[in-house]
Order: sequence, then C-alpha cells, then structure tokens
Amino acid sequence: MEMRMSTELRRARQRQMIIFLLVCAVVFALLARLFYWQILESYSGYRLAAQANAEHVQNQIIPAPRGHIYDVDGRLLATNVVRDDVYIEPIQFTSDHPDNYQADLQVQVAALHGVLPALSEESLLQAFGSGRPTVRIAGPIEPEQSEKLRKMRLPDTFLEPRPWRVYPNNDLAAQMLGYVQESAGQTRGIYGLEAKYDQLLAGKPGNFTAETDLMGNPLTVGTSSGSSAISGADLTVTVKSDVQQIVQSSLAETVQQMGAQSGTALVLNAQTGAIVAMAGYPAFDPNDYGNYADQKGCLGQQEVYYNPALYCAYEPGSTMKAITMAAALDQKLITPEQTIQDPGYLDFPDGTPTVTNWERQGYGTESMTQVLEHSANVGAAYVAYNVLGPDRFYPYLQRFGFGTKTGLLSPETGGGYRTPSSQGWTKSDMVRQSFGQSITATPLQIARAYQAIANGGVMMQPYLVSQIVKNGQVQTIQPRVEQRVISAEAAKQLTGMLVSAANANQQATIPGYSVAVKTGTATTQGLAEDQTEASMAGFLPASQPRFVILVKLDRPQNQIYGGTAAGPLWKTIAQQLMAIDEVPPDLPLH
Repeated sequence: MEMRMSTELRRARQRQMIIFLLVCAVVFALLARLFYWQILESYSGYRLAAQANAEHVQNQIIPAPRGHIYDVDGRLLATNVVRDDVYIEPIQFTSDHPDNYQADLQVQVAALHGVLPALSEESLLQAFGSGRPTVRIAGPIEPEQSEKLRKMRLPDTFLEPRPWRVYPNNDLAAQMLGYVQESAGQTRGIYGLEAKYDQLLAGKPGNFTAETDLMGNPLTVGTSSGSSAISGADLTVTVKSDVQQIVQSSLAETVQQMGAQSGTALVLNAQTGAIVAMAGYPAFDPNDYGNYADQKGCLGQQEVYYNPALYCAYEPGSTMKAITMAAALDQKLITPEQTIQDPGYLDFPDGTPTVTNWERQGYGTESMTQVLEHSANVGAAYVAYNVLGPDRFYPYLQRFGFGTKTGLLSPETGGGYRTPSSQGWTKSDMVRQSFGQSITATPLQIARAYQAIANGGVMMQPYLVSQIVKNGQVQTIQPRVEQRVISAEAAKQLTGMLVSAANANQQATIPGYSVAVKTGTATTQGLAEDQTEASMAGFLPASQPRFVILVKLDRPQNQIYGGTAAGPLWKTIAQQLMAIDEVPPDLPLH
C-alpha cells in the first residue's frame, strides 16, 4: 500500500516538474523575444517606435511661392500659377481590371489621349505597362484639361497640383529675366535675374507633420505640427515694358531687314545708370525654354539664353574714338579745334604698321571734332601715338571700365585688351585700340562709357533692380556713383564734338532734339571687309541727357556700316523714348 502511494506521489511530482519546466521555457522564450525586440531590434530603444510612428504620421513639404518680378511701372514680368500634373497607377489599374484588362486599357488610353492629345496612345500604353506604382504622364496641363479630367473620374488616374513659373509677356526681356528649371522636386533660377536673385526669389519651404488614419488622411483629433512656407521676395526692375517692347521688336525687325545674324540694343538712364531696356536677337520664350536648346545667338557662338549685352564681347570699332578723345581732352592735351594733317594714312617712325582711313580717304587739314565727324582712323591713331602714349592712354581704358565686368547679371564677360605689361604687346596694339580694334568690349561696357560722358564725366554703376520687398520689408536700391572718369569740362567738350558728328552725318538726328552719337563699323582680322559689326552709341537730348542708347548688328548684309545699318534703329528708339517719356525739345523746330 505504501509502495503504491509512493509511486503515485513520484509520478505527480514528475508531472509538476514537467509543467514547471514548460512554464519556465515559455517564460524564457517570452523574455528572449522581449529582449530581441526591445534591445537588439529597437535601435537604441527607438526603432520600433519610429516604425510605428511612421505608419501613422505624415510629413509634407509645403512649397514656398516664388517671388514676383515687376517692371518699373508695376507690370508683371514673372509670376506663378498653379497647374496640375497627371499621374497614373499602372499596378493598381492591372489589379482593378483582372478580367477585361486589355479592353478597359484601350478605353482608358483613348480617354486620356482625347484630353491630352500631345500624348500618343503608344506612349500611354507603354506607361501603363511599366509595372510601376505611379507614373507622371503629363504636366503642367491647362486648366481646361484639368477640369475635363476631374469630370471624367478616370480610374487609377489622379491630378497633383503644383506651382509653375510663368512669364505673361512671353519673350519680352527673356535674356534679362532668365527662367526657372525644376529638377528632382527642386526649382532653381537659370540665367538672368532668376539666377542672380534665386535665393531671394525662392523663399523658404514650410513643412507639415500630422497623425493620419489608415488611408493617409490627417486626423482631426490627432497631433500636428509644422511651419508655414515663407514666400520669396518680390523684385521691381528699372525696365519699362513699353520701351522694352519697342526696343525688342525694332531690333528683331532691323536684324531681319539688314540680313544680320544677331543683334543687341540697350537703353540706359543717363543720370542714374538704370537699365531702361535691354534686348538681344534672337531671343527665346522662358515659358517654353526647352524648345530653344538648339538655337544660338552671339554670331551663332553661344546659346540663345545668354544675354548678348553682357556676354557677347566684340571689337567696338569707331565708337572707341570718343574714349580716345576723352582721355586727351581730360588731360588738356588737345582741344576740339586743334588740327592735324590727314592724308588718309599715318606712318610711324618705329615701324608700327601704317594706319589708314576707310578706303584710304584723306581729309587734309582736320580738327579733332572733324576726326569724329569723318570717323578718321588716322586722327584717333595720331592722338593715341603722338599725344597720349601708353602712360596716358591705358589708365583711361581702365577708368572707363574696359576689361572689367559690371556685375549686373551673370554670366558676363569683361572683354579684354593687351597692355604694355601683356606678353607680345606692341604700340600697334595701342594704335589700333584707339579706333576700336585689338580690344573687345560688351555692349553694356560701351553704353556705360557713353553714360559717363553724358553724365558730366561721372560713371554710375549700371543697375537693374530698384526695389526688393521681403516679408513686408521694402528695400530701395539707390543709384550709385562708380567714379568720375573725366572732368565735367572734358565731358562738355566731347559732347559738343559728338553733336557735331551727328549733325555732319545726319544719320540719327531728330527734329527738336540735340543728339550726340558716334558710329562704329568694326571689321575682324581674317574676315572679309564686308563682314562687320555695325553699331551706334550716343545720348539725347545732348544739352540735358536723359537716355543713352547703343545698338549693334552682327554681320549685316544689306547695309554694312554703323551709320546706315544701325543708325535707323538708333533713331527709331530715340524718337520713341522722347515721345513716351514726354521729353521737352531742346532745339527749335524748323
């Protein structure tokens, strides 16, 4: 009896031990699992929390509205609109149409093609067959197209709105404005104002973080946080749209009429240096900048997006003769009435190559004023070689800003010229530079030099932005003096000489207004003499200058000289400026 009880007790204890061991095993397994998840897999205790949080928290970037660009009269030059991109969900479409996939796909493709005719049915079929979760098939689309797609409620197709940069005036001032490019969800300004002021215009994106439901919708009772987007700064520029339109359209018409390859036109405020108009041809439409990728400006040497007023350096030709005269007048080494003998050529005792006038035309006894009237290379070379010399010539090229970038916009070139410190320099370089060869300059550099003459010898810093409005704070940019380059007396004398040159040639005179101009007909070594850069630079009214105008035509064919090719365009722009700005005449009308 005792033995039987002992056996049963032993079996009971064995069962208890087995149960105990099983419980311990389960507890150990749970502890091990907890250790695994909470220690090994938690990434310092946060990984699981982060994963769980990510399933119920949505982070969104809020784009900042890009700043507007206005002209001096408050007209919009660059702004933003909201346009839709069109997306499809190929994988979901396949899943939603297991039985009649091909038939349903044809209906879907036909519907999309009907609203978006620019998309071929073949490209749409490829997009649906891509095997990707989402595919952007179009954008930005027009509001009418968005409305049609919303009404159609096509399956597995959705619209995603986003801001889009637009230029209401199409190609107006395009090379000055530049454009905005989007890449990988980021936008940045390319060329012109959009590039130089990109950080200001772009503003600061905001963000929004919120708890969401299983469908990704924000919970009204959930926690949320974020920061608002800060709009970009608004810019006001010194350009007048109506003047810009006249300058731009007149330039395009003249380039085509003269059979030129390209051209540039500039208008500056003579007293402040503000850019009133700046145009190049050919131009482009920043709304569709990609369509112009294969077009070239600057004699076919640069992309059409480059601003030729800043980037297309050229040999300015006879417009440089005014600078040579300015240097000599400022140092009181000549007077406007001083004369030389001009047989049509000039030899030099040190072997410097002979200089000749155009077609070796001689003028006999010739005053300094007549040198400009005749545009005589001999007279300019005489002043540089016999009157100035290197020590008195080159400091004035530097003063007038040649070889130095203006900093107005980028990209920009400073042009260049050889000086006595340059390797290989000879006096022939100086002689040729005196009448605009062996030196390169941009149209803006030439216009800036004439602005200094028009402004009594004081050069102003060229500027384009007159006001910046950021977060309600208004910053006004004032005109800034760069430096005095010649005396007021020398500027007055030179202005009189340029007026005489204008009156003598009658190529840009305007009834009722005194005009101070100089033509330029530059040829390039190695090219035929009829392959010219025809230009005209000057200002009006000469008695109280308001505007400086420069026009340049590259390789005109129908007329090749500065006066006959560029003169009519200069005159057209000048007449329109006098009318638009209601400038009172300074001469009696005959």
